[in-house]
Amino acid sequence: MPRRVRPRSVTVTALAAVGLLSAANGALTGVGSAAPAPAEPPEKTATTSVSVTCPFADPLGSRKLTVETTATLPTLAKTGTSATIGKYSTQFSLPRDIALSLLPAGATAGSLQGAVQLALAVHQGERSDQIPVALTVAPTPLPETGDVTLTATGTVPEIAINTIGSVTFDVTAPKLALAAVPAAAPETPDAAGAPAAPPAPPIACTLDPDQQATLGTILVQPTAKPGAEQKAALGAAAALDDEPPPPNEYTVPLGLITIMTRSTVARLGATVVADPAILLNAFFTVNIDTGESRVSGSAVFKPATTTFLGFGFVPVTATVEFLPVDYQNSKMIEVGGGLFTDDEGYTNLRTELKVMGRLSGAKINGVPLDVGSDCVTKEPVSLEITGRYDPFTTGHVRTDPEKGFYLPPFRDCGAGGQDLTPLLSGMSTGWGNQAFIDTYNLNGCMEPDHTQCPPDTLPPPPGSEASAAKKAVAKNPN
Repeated sequence: MPRRVRPRSVTVTALAAVGLLSAANGALTGVGSAAPAPAEPPEKTATTSVSVTCPFADPLGSRKLTVETTATLPTLAKTGTSATIGKYSTQFSLPRDIALSLLPAGATAGSLQGAVQLALAVHQGERSDQIPVALTVAPTPLPETGDVTLTATGTVPEIAINTIGSVTFDVTAPKLALAAVPAAAPETPDAAGAPAAPPAPPIACTLDPDQQATLGTILVQPTAKPGAEQKAALGAAAALDDEPPPPNEYTVPLGLITIMTRSTVARLGATVVADPAILLNAFFTVNIDTGESRVSGSAVFKPATTTFLGFGFVPVTATVEFLPVDYQNSKMIEVGGGLFTDDEGYTNLRTELKVMGRLSGAKINGVPLDVGSDCVTKEPVSLEITGRYDPFTTGHVRTDPEKGFYLPPFRDCGAGGQDLTPLLSGMSTGWGNQAFIDTYNLNGCMEPDHTQCPPDTLPPPPGSEASAAKKAVAKNPN
């Protein structure tokens, strides 16, 4: 049985047990050993491009080829069910001199066909497995000039994933077995009965070093055990002096996560874009019995300067901060929430954040306005956040598009006997404000050089927040 971990004691001991937990949950993968899923999960298109070196026979010598792989992956899977990787294909350009060497001697035109053998590497943490994949290259004519582009397609065996968390799929170097169409006839045995010449062995390519080979990831969540709800109800009815048993939970750290936030204040017509923040002490936790899962962590959001028109015509510049409710004693805002699956089968995050808003560094028409050292909202700002979210790759969550959130009045604004609280509250208080949060798990890929990570794990470059938001909405509409 997996180690039981209390929610309030996620410690180094729990982290050290992650490897044991994975082993206790069964093998990483199996082929065709699980019952089919009750419903098809939504799919996502995954692509990657790698450079390989292939040792062709002399006098051709070794050549570098770029192999582009495309497939469809489910966005998530449940333990005890199978995952299907579909529409798998690889494409590469074969140099013309190598293509001509495969044709009958002296031929300058013809077609090639053949097979591509490779293994799809499956990883979770330090554990790994390989799934053999056989692909076929359909007859492809050589162009009159230039290289020939070959496409190999095939079926990946059904994969039973029996462990919880993020499962990563990496491409490996292929073995190429190519020949002319029709293949050249083998030499006939000589009079002494010598055997015909054997076909040429496959060309075993190798993956060039220092490059990203990840095709994609699948989030694996536990399947709720029968009777889990009943056990929970019985636990709730226990005597007051009996401490309920700790939940049967699996916890894994999430690594380095970048958080990008953008807020709009309706009455001011202002947009506040904060510098990227880092989610610290981030964990992904699932209840083995009920299948419920959540994420947790904490973050510090940097102050952001914004410009707007007060009352629609007064140019104002101010610095805005989002602070924890106990901001006098802490700078860390607790971030987290529960995960659920929507009607389309995608993983979503739902949470409520409570923060205090503080104004400072105000200027009107360029003239400094002393709002004091503690000009904060009179009560916490409550942000109800939801949206598509994968704790191991990216998330795009926001407040309700119609309702938004309420910005309370301010308090303690002003200095030198000048009370600016009514002015600032009158300009900004009200409903219809929006908050957008994008997360990027940089450990969604394990490359030492983060620039080699898949695009979906990387935050957009500075100044591209708007285009990134549009892309996120187009890809994962809420």
